[in-house]
Amino acid sequence: MKWYPNIAQVVIKALNEIFNQHKQGDKVINSLLKSQKKWGSRDRKFVAKVLYDIIRWKRYYEYLAGDDIISETGKWKILGVWSILNGIDLPDWPEFSTINKQEVLQRKETITDEKIKQSVPDWLHNKGQQELGDKWLSELTALNKEAEVVIRVNTLKTTPEQLKKTLQHEGIDTFNLAEFPEALFLNKHQKLTHLKSFKQGLFEVQDASSQLVAPFSGVKPGDKVIDACAGAGGKTLHMAALMKNKGSIQAYDIFPSKIKELKRRAQRNGVKILKEASLIDEKIIQKNKEKADILLIDAPCSSLGTLRRKPDLKWKLNPEKLRQITTTQRNILENYAEMLRPGGVLIYITCSILPSENEEIVNNFLKKHKNFIFVDQKTILPSSSRGDGFYMAKLKKLTQ
Repeated sequence: MKWYPNIAQVVIKALNEIFNQHKQGDKVINSLLKSQKKWGSRDRKFVAKVLYDIIRWKRYYEYLAGDDIISETGKWKILGVWSILNGIDLPDWPEFSTINKQEVLQRKETITDEKIKQSVPDWLHNKGQQELGDKWLSELTALNKEAEVVIRVNTLKTTPEQLKKTLQHEGIDTFNLAEFPEALFLNKHQKLTHLKSFKQGLFEVQDASSQLVAPFSGVKPGDKVIDACAGAGGKTLHMAALMKNKGSIQAYDIFPSKIKELKRRAQRNGVKILKEASLIDEKIIQKNKEKADILLIDAPCSSLGTLRRKPDLKWKLNPEKLRQITTTQRNILENYAEMLRPGGVLIYITCSILPSENEEIVNNFLKKHKNFIFVDQKTILPSSSRGDGFYMAKLKKLTQ
């Protein structure tokens, strides 16, 4: 590959939106690729790789460039550094005139600071070491790798074996793993939303670790389920499939756009037991007091376990935001737990790997609520998983 002015300018514009205008990285990239109608697949893959690499390795590239990504000159220098490290010759453009290839390569050999090598902010590196100790470095290394594309087979409409064959006919090669019975992993990154099988609701794109939540909950046909932080409904739809469309699910969130998307996805998936999908507030909580057999709380979190897919999160998080997040988690667990009936099961989930968002939140809740008992928990670390970092805890509400 080589650089063309129009492609380079588009990359610089996208970096400006992500780092100067603080827009979400994956959304900027998706919007950019949709807008460039004349680009071929090779150009699209190239630009996506450049942008994700620079977002992921921002601090590392900034060190090699001797400049930061906020300035226009810094963006061009970082683009030049990326090109050098990926064996792409720099064009004879003014923007690249101050970059010395030999200096960049020599500078690369002198890096000893793990915070720079792993491209992570100082405060987050310190926080990770404080909470995870020796495990932190291996988790960082894993989180700096590219995420796989994983889909969940919608068993309301098909089986893994049938879908695998259907996708093959559509030009998508997949493989499966025993520990993820309803997942298919793509052999390479490919667009999926245009496929007939997707439009028919035969599958959803869903991270492998996320697919472990619904089975962990123990949900079964006939249950009354409340998904209190449903988002766009990935876990809601999975529970409906495990319930074989028998029972009821009520799904709530604080974002109207996510509720709208959840309803659309539920219709496409053939989910018939979604009895309510709306915004959550105090009235909803009181209306559903002690109603749920299973209460799912997928709490807002730092999302550090998702850095493979959303690497820009580590640049947008800070200590104060993290403190606010843990306060929110405690409040949500305290308030939403009222919707669980005696004898029911509460599932608390985050896509974080920090104990301060996970075990500590659960332990604090159990100390205050003696009518709840701990049943089980599962921690999924990126270093030993094909998916995101995840935490899930199962609590039971006593009948007396």
